Amino acid sequence: MRSLAQLAPATVSQASDPCLKAASVVIPYDSLGDNFRAALSAAEAKEDGHGVLSEVFPEFWPQRPARVTLSLQISRTMFCDSARTLNRQLDELRAAVQLEHRFSRRELFTMLANRITFGEDVVGVEPASRHFFHKQPNQLLVGEAALLAGLVRAPSYFSPIKHPDRALQRRNEVIDAMVEAHAISQLEGSTAKASPLPIN
Repeated sequence: MRSLAQLAPATVSQASDPCLKAASVVIPYDSLGDNFRAALSAAEAKEDGHGVLSEVFPEFWPQRPARVTLSLQISRTMFCDSARTLNRQLDELRAAVQLEHRFSRRELFTMLANRITFGEDVVGVEPASRHFFHKQPNQLLVGEAALLAGLVRAPSYFSPIKHPDRALQRRNEVIDAMVEAHAISQLEGSTAKASPLPIN
């Protein structure tokens, strides 16, 4: 848990990634940018459901989407293999509970933003912003921020490089969620959805 705290830094820094065996740039909450914070928050809220247990035991609530909390999403990144066994899911749940008790939502949000996998071997919103748009996160336009937030669900499936049609649809879903959450206006949402995929 101590090592995770470096993923919510006060200033821009570097953190080693034990799974990728590499160092990556991590940035503080204020550097995430209003648009990306709003996009990720809206995407997360849109997919909210019954609680953490519904993610581990979805058969209890077959008609409702499972909630993937910030802490549970982070806990999944703490394991370097992709096993989805029951024991693994329980380990993730235990780690998520510890994260919930130890860190604030703001800290958890920052950790997740710095630990998300965006595909293309890119981890963290700062490297992702540079990789896809040659920008810093706080420079992202609404559509760009929504595109990155949309990748969180399934980076390969919604890859704007390999599957631009899927990426465009997913981006627009996130923009709609931002409008619904009153993070942006209806006009801002319509303007962002009318723009092409802004991939460099």
